[in-house]
Parts: sequence; structure tokens; C-alpha cells
Amino acid sequence: MLMKSRPASRVATSRPTDGRPRGSAWRILARMLWLFRYHPGLLALVAAVSVVSAAFELVPPWMIRLVLDRAAAGSTTGFIVAAGALLMGFSLVHGATDFARLYLSAHLGQRTVFRIRTALFAHLSRLSFSFYDSARTGDLVSRVTADVDTVSEFFGRSAVIIATNMLFVAGVLAVVASWSLQLALVYLALLPFIVIAILAYGKRVRPAMGAVRRNLAGITARLDSTLAGILVVKSLGREEHEMRCFAEESRRYRDATIGATRITAFWMPVVNVIIAAGTAAVLWGGGYGVMQGTISPGMLVGFTVYVGLLMRPIRQTGMMVGLTMRALAAAERVFEVLDTEPEVTDRPGATPLASPRGAVSFDRVSFSYDGEHPVLRDISFVAEPGEFVALVGPSGAGKSTLVHLLARFYEADAGTVRIDGRDVRGVTLESLRETVGIAFQDVFLFDATMRDNIGFGNPSASVREIEEAARIVQLHDFIAALPAGYDTPVGERGVRLSGGQRQRLALARVLLRDPAVLILDEPTSSLDAETERQMSEALDAVARGRTTIVIAHRLWTVHHADRILVLRDGRLVEEAARSAANTAANIAANTAANIAANTAHEALMERDGLYRSLYALQFRDESTSNQREP
Repeated sequence: MLMKSRPASRVATSRPTDGRPRGSAWRILARMLWLFRYHPGLLALVAAVSVVSAAFELVPPWMIRLVLDRAAAGSTTGFIVAAGALLMGFSLVHGATDFARLYLSAHLGQRTVFRIRTALFAHLSRLSFSFYDSARTGDLVSRVTADVDTVSEFFGRSAVIIATNMLFVAGVLAVVASWSLQLALVYLALLPFIVIAILAYGKRVRPAMGAVRRNLAGITARLDSTLAGILVVKSLGREEHEMRCFAEESRRYRDATIGATRITAFWMPVVNVIIAAGTAAVLWGGGYGVMQGTISPGMLVGFTVYVGLLMRPIRQTGMMVGLTMRALAAAERVFEVLDTEPEVTDRPGATPLASPRGAVSFDRVSFSYDGEHPVLRDISFVAEPGEFVALVGPSGAGKSTLVHLLARFYEADAGTVRIDGRDVRGVTLESLRETVGIAFQDVFLFDATMRDNIGFGNPSASVREIEEAARIVQLHDFIAALPAGYDTPVGERGVRLSGGQRQRLALARVLLRDPAVLILDEPTSSLDAETERQMSEALDAVARGRTTIVIAHRLWTVHHADRILVLRDGRLVEEAARSAANTAANIAANTAANIAANTAHEALMERDGLYRSLYALQFRDESTSNQREP
């Protein structure tokens, strides 16, 4: 598990934070290192190769001391040649082990990052609608892509390099201590200054890197928003405005990056000063020892070479600390999403909804998105299996929210929603989503073929079943006439299709799942008359044999509804049902003869209520519109 559980609430978990450092850096670092446990064998191999690589890196100064001391003592040329050949052999082995270290550490890092990225995407797929109500798509994309890529630098590079450098520094201290404890104390004296410098550097660079990650996410979010709405941007002539907004986001990112670079650039001069001070101390103490005869010239040269070799790991460690701080800032944003608990999950003991009939009931249901402003208030009604139910009312009355509670996209704050007499909270989400199919008002199609889009909800559907679903929604003839037929791409978001074609394709996608309860969210609200006629015929065919709930915008389309519910300000203010003699079960086809005097529509029209007012207002507006047409 990559997630850390914490209590969920609609308010607390609905939005990722702005990415500013909040948690302890050590806690986040420990959590990142803990992820290595998934690959213990590979981690052990990397550790072993790193130890060998660090050990071989210690050999050259030791060989230099040995050769100089032997030469000063009158050693033969053969020994010097042999020592040089041996040093060359050690260098080749060190190069091979260093290659293995770099390759294996990158392999370990990518395997770990693969686990993080897939876990993050899977968790985003499981999060509830309340999370996406306020989360920015571009920001989430940045977390899955750019932030995870930044985290990969830690797992595949900086973590292993820092560990290897620490091994090398420890090895240097061990070697020089065995040569001369006095000169070894010079190295030890450098360590406090180096540690203090690294800690100060890390403390300053972490918030700077956090600002870089945050502003990069802002660029991604702005780019995603502009490209997604490019039609609106261009149609309203707002290109210059969007350019200015993007330039402002880019400016913030530029300034944040420059600020982080300024802190990073300061690290190198600090290291140079520390190492120069150490070199001067070694030369002073070592030179004095040579004059006193307590230290050999070869030992002094070896000490000096080791001081020079310390320059690379200390500098590199500082750079890796910068990368680590950047990775910590990115990891905090990733863990923040992983720590967000889904608001709606299967409850303990939940069981599948087997052989659903489609009976729907709301019992005193209330709901609020923010816990303060009610959207639904004390809603109660019953829909029998196979009924055609219409939800009508002004915009903002709570119609869409009501059907979202039925599909359990959100949890009701009070009351009970039932299907076939069972509380939806006691039903598994998988079976509930199979029982309740929704065709949304805003149709989303994937950039894939007709066949792929229709079959998306039911991957096991056969070609015949896909074509039958297309026939029911009156789309098969259109698709079959295309050069590539069902293999024709629809374009991004279905750009190659008309509005009516997109809606019918989305309806076929839902129909292919054969839900017992079908929800249609204003399916004909923005269509022309001919397309609306075709869509209405398709809806009639789709609704047969299943409970259908339609959010109706044009009230004349619900004349034949078995039940009409009228909402206003989150309350059910009117309700009417077809008389028993004219229920859907007794009507074979939807013709004018079947719409008897006791329909739900006529029952509401006989009252002087909201439905009658809405109908009269809509009829007047449509009549006025028709009179204006030439």
C-alpha cells in the first residue's frame, strides 16, 4: 500500500492543497525510502555494488603513497610499472562497478516510480466526485506526470549517489586515520561545517523547490484550461487575454526557478571555501610532519589527493540534496493525493444488488455539498419498476444532484436512498453502477473509434451487441455508411460528430450495459427539431422495460411520463402519477391514444402550481421564437 489512511470528510478531502511545504521533510523522506521495500533483492544488489564502487575509488591515493614511498626508498622500476598496471586494472574494475551502480540504481528507481505512478492513477480513479468538484485537471495531470518524474530523480539518482558518497567519505576517514590520527582530525574538523552547510542549504532550498513545483502546476492547469476551451476562447476573441494569463503564470515559474537556482548556486562557493581550508590545514600539518620525519612525503601527497577527492562527493552531495528537496516537494504533492480518502466506498458487509428490478425510493433525503448550504431538502418519492419518471424544475433546483445520489456519486446527509428496497449504502458500488446507467447532459467521448466508445462500458460486448445498441438509438445506419464504419475515429471529445450524434452514441454506450435504472440528464436540451425528434424516438426505445428517470428541460417531451416530480430550491413541491389504468405496464406503444386524461402531465396542469407556470412560460417563449423566424 502506498496510501496512508486518514479520516475522510467532504470538505476536508475535496481539494488538493496548494503544494506549500507543510509536513516534516524527514517524515516525507522516510516515507519515500520505505518504498524501496518492494524491491529488496534489487536494493541489496545496488547496495553491494555501491560499496564495491566506493572501495575501489579509495585505491588511487593509497597506490600513489605506496609508489612515492617505495621510489624514495630506492625501489626498482619493475615495481613502479607493476603498480601502474595494477592501478589501471583497479580503474577498469571501478569503471565496471560504477556502470553497474548507475544502471541498477536507475532500474530500481524506475521500478519504484512505476509503482507510484500506477498507484496514483488508480487512486485518482477511485476518488469520489466531491474531490473532482474543486480539483483542477491541469494540477492533477502535473502531479501524475511532472511531479512523479521529479520524484524519480530521487529514487533513480540522488538517493544512491548520496549513500555512495557517504560510504566514500567514511572510507577516506578510515584510511587516513590508519595513516595518521593527527591529520585525520583535520578531516573530522571539516565535517561539522559541511553538515551545517548542507542542513542550511536544504532548509532554504526546500520551500524554493516547492514554489517551482507549484508554479509549474499552474502553467499546466492554465494550458489545459485554454486548450480544452479553445473554441470559446477563439469565438470570443480572448486570445490576447489567455496569452497574458499564460505569460503571467510563466513569469511566476521563471521567478521561482531563478530563486531556487540562486540558492543552489551559492552552495558551490561554500564547498570550495571549506575544502580549501581543509587542504591548507593538511598541507600545513603534513608539511610540518615531513620536516619532523613523522610523516613520509608519499603519505602527505596521499593525504592531499584524498582532500581533493573529497571535493567531488561533497559538491555532488550538495547538488543531490537540492534534487532531493525538489523531490520532497513533488512527493508531498503526490502523497497528498494518495492520502485523500474516497468519500464513497463499499461499506463493510456490502453485498451485490442481484437481479435488480429497478424500484427506486427516496425517503426524507437531504444533501449539501459544503455542509452549510442545503441542495436537497427532505425529498421523498417512489418510482415503481419500469416507470418513466420526469424531473422538472428551474435551474439549480437540485435535479442533477438527486440522480447523483441514486448512483451514489455522493452520500446523502440525511434520509435513505433505496433500490429494490435496499439502501444503496449497503450495496457494492460495482453492482450499483451496473444497475444505474447515466447518460450525462455534457457528453464526453474518448479519442477512439465508434466501436470503442460504444463498447467502453462493456468491454466483453460482441460486435452484434454493439451494432444492436446503435440500432436502438438510430445511429447504426449513419455509422455503417461511413468509409471505416464502426472503426471510424470520433476525434478528441467527439469533435467529428454532431451534437445529436454524440448524445445518441453516449446513450448507446449506456444502453449496452443494460441497466435496470436509466438516468437521462436533459438529453434533448440543445438539439434542433429534427435531431430532437430522432433522439426522442431513440429514448422511447431505450426506456422500454426499465425504470427511466429523465431530467427534462423541454416540458412537452414528458407528456407521456408515468410520474412527474417538480423541484424548486431543493424541495419536492409537486408530484403526479399516471392513473392505474394508464401505467407504463399497460401501454404497448407511445401514441396519442394512450395518453388519456389522467396522465401525470394533465394532473399537474389542472393545478395552479409551479409546473403549470413553467409550462406556460416555456410555451410562450417557444411561440415567440417561432413567430420571429422568417
